[in-house]
Amino acid sequence: MQIKVNGKIYNFDDNITLENIINQLNISHQNIIAEVNGQVVLKEKFNKTVIEDNSVIELIKFVGGG
Repeated sequence: MQIKVNGKIYNFDDNITLENIINQLNISHQNIIAEVNGQVVLKEKFNKTVIEDNSVIELIKFVGGG
């Protein structure tokens, strides 16, 4: 199935969770916010959020600075 992550199309297996997608893309879970189809997903729910075909995911990493 096709899923758009941060503007790029990827192919993943059916019934994949948000956590699995983040892991397969080698993205650190630390300081990350996820939005799936316009809805914010809490980090505690990454492993329970099953992604559907043609979903749009935005992954935003917060960076500190001063």
